[in-house]
Amino acid sequence: MLLSDLRNINIFENCEETLLEKIQNNLKIKEEKSGTTILNQGDETKNLYIIIDGTLLITQLAEDGKVVSLELLKKGQCFGEIAIIDGAPRSASVSSLSDVKLGSLSESFVKETLMNDLNFTKSLLLRFSRIVRNANIQIFSLITANARKRLLYQLLRLSKLNKENPRIRVVEKGLSHTAIGSFAGISRETVTRLISELKSDQILSSNASGELILNIEDITTELSSI
Repeated sequence: MLLSDLRNINIFENCEETLLEKIQNNLKIKEEKSGTTILNQGDETKNLYIIIDGTLLITQLAEDGKVVSLELLKKGQCFGEIAIIDGAPRSASVSSLSDVKLGSLSESFVKETLMNDLNFTKSLLLRFSRIVRNANIQIFSLITANARKRLLYQLLRLSKLNKENPRIRVVEKGLSHTAIGSFAGISRETVTRLISELKSDQILSSNASGELILNIEDITTELSSI
């Protein structure tokens, strides 16, 4: 992996070249197919992972046995740092939604080298602050919005811009109605019903590949009252 590629990883973007060279020398690369479990909740492993390519789904098993979707992670992001910091078992499971390419760094390298670098530590704190802010927004929307608006908000979060047409967004491929529902705090059946309604209202549509297409202007208008 090139040093320029490492700078595209958000927690390394402010690191000096000498540190990037150490990261490059200690980074272990692996590739996994779509649908692969990378980490299980409760695992004792302590590696830090960076996403070189692909999309991953973060889930957590609730006390009642229900699997709750927490977040999507994409190219340039990382995961696994919390277990290194607090020493506890993995708090969530991670699985691939697409073919992925990952880099991993050992717990000892993170603690003995990265944690002693001020620029890396600042980037890590900024990452945690973004997580907290996003969680606050998520909690607010779940408390104040009805099921339809919660679904629209989450579909926006789970989508990506269409480069050819900036007026639409495309929902990440591979997300089931069950997964989408757990993001929004509603049942799979409610997701299916609301998606049908939103398609009838021409706010959503599907392309030839079965991906959900979002009409940004109409969704923004509907969400503006949240």
